Amino acid sequence: MRIPRILIASPQSGSGKTTVAVGLMAAFTKKGLRIQPFKVGPDFIDPTYHTTATKVYSRNLDTWLTSPRVVLQIFLRNTRNCDLAIVEGAMGLFDGVTPFDNSGSAADIGKILNAPIILVVDVGKMGRSAAALVHGYKTFDRTLNVKGVILNNVGSQKHLELTKQAIEKETGVQVVGALPRKADVSIPERHLGLIPALEQESFKNFPTKLGSFLEEHVDLHQISDIARDADELKIEGNSSWPGKKRSVAKIGIAYDNVFNFYYRDNIELLEAYGAQVIPFSPLCDSSLPNNLNGIFLGGGFPEVLADKLEQNQSMRRAIKKAVDDEMPIYAECGGLIYLTESITDLMGCTHPMVGVLKGKTVMKRRLESLNYTLAHVIHSNLLSNVGSTVRGHEFHYSKIENVPSDTKFAYEMEIGKGISDRWDGWIQNNLLASFMHIHFGYDPQTAQNFISSCEEYERT
Repeated sequence: MRIPRILIASPQSGSGKTTVAVGLMAAFTKKGLRIQPFKVGPDFIDPTYHTTATKVYSRNLDTWLTSPRVVLQIFLRNTRNCDLAIVEGAMGLFDGVTPFDNSGSAADIGKILNAPIILVVDVGKMGRSAAALVHGYKTFDRTLNVKGVILNNVGSQKHLELTKQAIEKETGVQVVGALPRKADVSIPERHLGLIPALEQESFKNFPTKLGSFLEEHVDLHQISDIARDADELKIEGNSSWPGKKRSVAKIGIAYDNVFNFYYRDNIELLEAYGAQVIPFSPLCDSSLPNNLNGIFLGGGFPEVLADKLEQNQSMRRAIKKAVDDEMPIYAECGGLIYLTESITDLMGCTHPMVGVLKGKTVMKRRLESLNYTLAHVIHSNLLSNVGSTVRGHEFHYSKIENVPSDTKFAYEMEIGKGISDRWDGWIQNNLLASFMHIHFGYDPQTAQNFISSCEEYERT
């Protein structure tokens, strides 16, 4: 398949690649193109901006969470009808899971997709040195295809000419845009990075502003030409997505301003294996949807709206009853926190939560965990069986305290901290709750096991 595509990367975090990526998505969408957005790595927040800008679900591409084969499958599966695929990188171009190769990095994804790379470079404090930097990124791994540069934090026309001429002369890479310093186009941040787009009512109109800004300062025609010049892609092997199956499984997905950290492909794998997915809001709804036989509580920021979650007592009671009734329930990170006895926020205020897990969540001012994870299944559960391995990631500022000593855990962590002492996956009744986020694409049997648990619950 010949798919117009580009990868937006940078030498380091904070260079402006999210601003550029979201702005390009909005600018090309405004021109009537169907843009398919992607994000390198496990990040949940940047994809919310992509989706808001394009009105198309953004997809994560991660070789640790899945595999190179599944990355290519996800890409090809979601670009069949698009005009342009825009992939936003993560961290620096070569930053991944190891110092010895490109594994897990944006460069890794760039190779798998054979994607032309647009490098976003913050030149705020450099001139000709920018050429040396670009030269290094172009030649560090010559199998990559660095095709363009967008300059960020340009101070003046003279500054632009100096850096542009140096880069193009010394590297042969085109400078396809230059963003002026002090431009009012920044996206708000907090402790886990950017604030999700769903939480920001004001962000609804921001992509239009950002798109116009990029259209003014970037050569969209050059970028389009670079994208269309990408080589053909081929895929080998069987797909992880089956033909449409049928199931009686009805799985409620918590989705609102608190719970919105989901890999879209996880939801679609559940649907592909026959489940009916029904959204509900622990924040706003007074009860669970009717006739559910499973619940998926994704991640998010329950601490931000803990007071409102506390006030919705009827929903907390309904979820507690579902746990007591042994309904299959899977919870990740924010979902785990919601199921504990309480959340104590950074101001020291404590808010009662569902209370089925007899531990207390305390928010910390320092990062508790940021890591890819590798776990061994020591107790069979609604997703996996003893002896299998699970890959995922952790990213949180919270700690579960007063965890009972007799707690049953599903996972022993080889890499990662887990809930307590390198144990993760709290099992209670037919509930599995973990700090670890996983991608069902790593082992689609995970999605099938969840559905089978829901079907068994329905029968009994």
